[in-house]
Amino acid sequence: MPSIKVRSFAKINISLDIKGVREDGYHELETVMQRISLCDEITVKWTPAGGSKPHTGKDSNEGGQILIGLSCNKYFLPVDERNIAYKAAALMAAEYKDRAGAGRIDIYIEKHIPVAAGLAGGSGNGAAVLIALNKLWGLGLATRELCRIGAGLGADVPFCVLVQNTGFGCALCRGIGEELSPIKNKIKKAVLLVKPSFGVSTKEVYSAIDHCRILSRPDNQAIINALKQGDQQALYKNMANVLEDYTLLQYGDVKELKIKLMSETMAEAVMMTGSGPTVFALFSRLQDAQKACADFRKQGYSAFWAKMI
Repeated sequence: MPSIKVRSFAKINISLDIKGVREDGYHELETVMQRISLCDEITVKWTPAGGSKPHTGKDSNEGGQILIGLSCNKYFLPVDERNIAYKAAALMAAEYKDRAGAGRIDIYIEKHIPVAAGLAGGSGNGAAVLIALNKLWGLGLATRELCRIGAGLGADVPFCVLVQNTGFGCALCRGIGEELSPIKNKIKKAVLLVKPSFGVSTKEVYSAIDHCRILSRPDNQAIINALKQGDQQALYKNMANVLEDYTLLQYGDVKELKIKLMSETMAEAVMMTGSGPTVFALFSRLQDAQKACADFRKQGYSAFWAKMI
């Protein structure tokens, strides 16, 4: 029975701006996303009908003649249709069951990326399943087509498909995440990720941000130029995440965490990623990020170090 293992990378938002609200209620985004080395490992196994069928995780008859089984090393994660990886398998089964034939998909998620953290952990898992099934079934779908499919699963999924399926690690993402412009980023920093003990609802943040006073917006063209030219000072000058204007106001612990990262570490830049609550800090030296990571863990935070890749 063939299987494929895919590394599912986390991301940070180097910038995040909102350009408006669409008629369907979704926000028009413009964000520069960067892949980092922190990752989950997704194993996808395909067993054609008549083969051995291991009984682990959630079973389903999604896609007619295609069964789906999902399991994970973290007990608190759902292993049914609430999980984006499961949704990705169901979507592929529904669209391509005639080409795949009858059988069973088994997915195992080795989770390392913190959940509900603004790091696209779940989105990356969904992207990994799309990529794996494309290969296992011999569909030959181009990255652009996989991104189109992924857009139906979530705004971060197309970017995750791009960075998992190509040599790019950075891109400008527009619309609801489906419009991607890869960026050749010459700036590679060490990254410290620190997450408070609670999560923040993405839906809550986006529902409220339209009523907030936006204090600072990113200059995305200046950021793109800085990344291409390797001008880190220009990058730091123009970075901003408009969602901070809600999350930092409503969640004082996130604001306090950002201040601590700026004042207690050797970070060159500090910003919240996504809708939060994770805050990241950029360092020139990996050992400085590792030391700060150890310090914040001693204070009870969930902290991780990584590299921009």
